[in-house]
Amino acid sequence: MIDKLLELGNGRLLIPIVAIAAGIVLVRGVFSLSRSRSADRRDFLDLFQKCGAENDLWLTVAVRHLAGAYLPSSLIRQLMAGTQPGRALVEISGAWGLLDMHDETGELYWRLKVFRMARIRKLAIWLLHALYFILAFAALGLAYLALRGRIEENSLWVAWMYSIIGACGAFFALFYGSALSDADKAARRWLGMQ
Repeated sequence: MIDKLLELGNGRLLIPIVAIAAGIVLVRGVFSLSRSRSADRRDFLDLFQKCGAENDLWLTVAVRHLAGAYLPSSLIRQLMAGTQPGRALVEISGAWGLLDMHDETGELYWRLKVFRMARIRKLAIWLLHALYFILAFAALGLAYLALRGRIEENSLWVAWMYSIIGACGAFFALFYGSALSDADKAARRWLGMQ
């Protein structure tokens, strides 16, 4: 089947086929790693089940198992005292990669200093979403030109590489922009951060 696709595309589909195959292998590897980590967490929780919520270690690992991030136990207790603790824990866990807590004072802050101003965060979200569209259209345009035969054979691989890099950059901009937007909303809603 791959031979027929290569024949049909006059060899122009070699790089996309290799990129798709490598992407499939990468996704499978990440998925199996994630499954093994969740099994380890489950085993740990089974061992520590007798400790209960009074133990800070048990509490942080239990929330990690539930929501996906190691939150400080004081923050977990604060969120659990609210009206929607499950939703708050999940949303703050999703945002925790961009937030942090000062160990001594307990003050919450944005990890990147540039995001500590709300206007800058909103501008960054807008720019990341615009960058997504620019990179996605550029990647699609290059892929279209490569498939249609409008690019010479000796520079075809360069066009495919730029197309793949553009597509990866577009997805990064989309995911990071969405993560920043979700983190901004969660920090405002549940933590009262500005």
